Amino acid sequence: MQALGSWCGLLVVIHRFALLTALLFATVSQAAPTQVFIGMHVVEMRTVDTRTESFYADFYLWLRFKNGGLSDERLTQIIERLEPVNGKFETKDPVDDKVVGEERYVCYRVTGSFFFVPDLKKYPFDTQVLSLTVENATLELDDLVFIDDVKSYERAGTPEVRWGLSPRLAIPDYQLRKVERVVSQSDYPTNFGDPEKDKAGTRYSRFSLRVFFEREYWSYAFKILIPLLIILAMAYLVFFLPAAQLDTAASVAMTALLSCMAYNVAVSQNMPEIGYLVLSDKFFISTYVLLLLTLAQTFITFIVDSNGRPELALRIDKLSRVAFPLLVAGIFAFFLQGV
Repeated sequence: MQALGSWCGLLVVIHRFALLTALLFATVSQAAPTQVFIGMHVVEMRTVDTRTESFYADFYLWLRFKNGGLSDERLTQIIERLEPVNGKFETKDPVDDKVVGEERYVCYRVTGSFFFVPDLKKYPFDTQVLSLTVENATLELDDLVFIDDVKSYERAGTPEVRWGLSPRLAIPDYQLRKVERVVSQSDYPTNFGDPEKDKAGTRYSRFSLRVFFEREYWSYAFKILIPLLIILAMAYLVFFLPAAQLDTAASVAMTALLSCMAYNVAVSQNMPEIGYLVLSDKFFISTYVLLLLTLAQTFITFIVDSNGRPELALRIDKLSRVAFPLLVAGIFAFFLQGV
């Protein structure tokens, strides 16, 4: 009887340990965030406007996750509460919603307008990043974590540089460089006034598809650099005029300067309001300085010639004929070396 009582006590201990282990496992499983595989396939990106800092996108968006043990409310939150971060969805049409094995698969066709911050410091040799960023509006990081659906892109068999993009996707005046898909964490230092949330900060999982486009700069470079070089060539002619013809030389230099100013205004009208100098601005400012030096040289040679030293005036002209092209080439090469 004593042995039987010992065995019964041992069985009770084992039973309680099993119940405790199961309860602990269930608690840990319930606390773990739902892993949601997410992906995008961009069909179109158009109306890219650096002035309004916006673009239009048409793309497919899919979610894939294990739905076992999830409540109907949680399923609805995962599927329906996905929202854009840097724009707005104009349409979000369901394409597919099914269960495959242990996973739930949902796919949408989405269109909308999105915003980006253009980086024009190297304009017209700039590269722009167009981003499609989404996150769940209600489920925080402790409840949901996005995972890049790499396997879906690998099965497509397309080059990695175009993963997530249609083969026919193209943007006028831009050339595709690469695509990045980034899963990050967004922190909000607020509970949005929700009385059920004690903590002041909230964190959400965020997914971004970033497309890097480089401007096809040859046409822009010729449109900007060639006219500036023509204006400078016009000013270069003053070095071949006699020092005594101040009115003619000054007229040529002033005409070149006014032409440069008018062209600068025309180019600036196509640029957004920004608080820094772009590369094209530096070319224009350099041209202004060179034209000012040209105008100053005509006055110097005129004064030297008027003081009875025509030989020195001619020597200055000859020196300027050599120094001016070298100065132009040096300044333009300096600004172009970082491109």
